[in-house]
Amino acid sequence: MSRYFRSWMDEPMMDSEANILNEEYARGIVEFMKVAGNQPRVLKSGKLKCPCSICRNSRNVAVEIVWHHLYSNGFTPGYKIWYLHGETNYDHGSSSEPRVTKFLGDTTEVDVGVGTVEMVNDAFRENVQIWR
Repeated sequence: MSRYFRSWMDEPMMDSEANILNEEYARGIVEFMKVAGNQPRVLKSGKLKCPCSICRNSRNVAVEIVWHHLYSNGFTPGYKIWYLHGETNYDHGSSSEPRVTKFLGDTTEVDVGVGTVEMVNDAFRENVQIWR
């Protein structure tokens, strides 16, 4: 992936000379909110995972709060592919910049550790007495 892909996310969000929000960063927030805000689940509930540097995609909050958090706190570092907000496939094509070619539909919450405890329990259930 090009190092310039969404490079605005790596830049300071504030213009230090004018003490205002960096224009490129502000345009990036609008781009993000267009992608995330058009997901069926968000359209239905009015909430989405907040990718700000404090929430780090761990909280579902109202769209208006996400706007505020991104303007105030910036994005979670490194969250350039918005997979939790509908992006899925990228076409690198002839350009050095990837572009989104497909959006996820209505997504469900994913628990990363699903099944792990059960697998460990199944594997060691017969040997539990050995470990006591």
